[in-house]
Amino acid sequence: MSQRLNTRYWAAQVMYQVVHKQQHLKQALQNVLPKTTEQQDKAWIQNLCYQTLRNHQNSSARWQKFTSKPVKDIIVAELLTLGVAQKLFLDTPDHAIVNESIKAAKKLNKHWATGLINKVLKLTISDQTFSTENEENLYNHQQWWIDLLKKDWPKHWQQIIAANNQKPPLWIRSRNPNITMDGTQHTQIKTAWLLNNQHASGSQELKGGQYSVQDAAAQYAATILQPQTGEKILDACAAPGGKSCHLLELSSEIELDILEKEPLRLRLVEENLKRLNLTASRIMVGDATEPNAWFQTPKYDKILLDVPCSAAGVARRNPDIKLLRQPEHLQQLTQLQQQILQQIAQLLKVGGQMLYVTCSVFRSENERQIKKFLRTNDNFEEIDIQIDAAEVCEHGQQIITGTDNMDGFYYCLLSRKS
Repeated sequence: MSQRLNTRYWAAQVMYQVVHKQQHLKQALQNVLPKTTEQQDKAWIQNLCYQTLRNHQNSSARWQKFTSKPVKDIIVAELLTLGVAQKLFLDTPDHAIVNESIKAAKKLNKHWATGLINKVLKLTISDQTFSTENEENLYNHQQWWIDLLKKDWPKHWQQIIAANNQKPPLWIRSRNPNITMDGTQHTQIKTAWLLNNQHASGSQELKGGQYSVQDAAAQYAATILQPQTGEKILDACAAPGGKSCHLLELSSEIELDILEKEPLRLRLVEENLKRLNLTASRIMVGDATEPNAWFQTPKYDKILLDVPCSAAGVARRNPDIKLLRQPEHLQQLTQLQQQILQQIAQLLKVGGQMLYVTCSVFRSENERQIKKFLRTNDNFEEIDIQIDAAEVCEHGQQIITGTDNMDGFYYCLLSRKS
């Protein structure tokens, strides 16, 4: 049997790794799919898994309507959810959804489930009456996430949820601010273009280093810091390196130290630098909470502090986190963020600037972290920044996911006083 006929089989295995084994989607795709998988099949499986995860609660609820008791077998349940997602989002013919799902079940040695799959999928596909008042199923987010968004952003929570459930747009960062692309130029960042062609991410221009894929919201980091010739700058927690490269593109005559805790992720930074023919002063494997292990004097003129976060502002690019992220993770992350902020701040020169960044929309990771930091560090003060599309917070500014087609990012610029 050819690989192409078994795409549902592989998709179900990927979903099993994400939903049951708590593995991130990108990693699951890499681990599960055979190296011999044809590119067309790989793209189809990837698209199906992404769409299914973006709409997982709703797709699951639709078929659960037609089962008398819960389906405890995770992989069979995911086969059913995948089938519903194919109907809703991929325009797959009804007979193909049912037949290929049954074939996949047999290949997975789930022969007992073929009758169940046949019956439930046929009923679900033909059902025109599905409705729900359950918020998790309606909005495809966990209830704690919905509740927190309502609390943090009462006027914007529905926009954030709607954006999280959509396929993300393709933004690029051009090295030439005067170039004209097939798309829409950002009003404030002239190197940022929203492309019309989603396939441009694999073009020769990208491979050749003429531009990089990077959301416009993320491009604010380097433009706010405004690197100048001769400055010593630290990019802490730097992987995959998009912001590091942007800093060097704006000023190649800076002394840039790049820090990343995970060696495998540091390779991504090195690959990006090589593709763009850029050079950093130091590339370090190190823990941002333990600067004594890697810091070398003198102190930094500027620091880019893009801390580990919930990634709640980029959920549309990482839909698995809508299922995997839990409230206790948020508590652990906020503790780590404050620890990093307190430690890294000590490496900044008097008069220097530090930009605190997250790709989150949760206030606990953003303005409340700055408020807590400033309470215990009276030798720091906030510097006003101007992000046209952002919401002004008590401290810093928040780009709401979906505003001007951008991801959700938070920025706050701090300066060290004497």
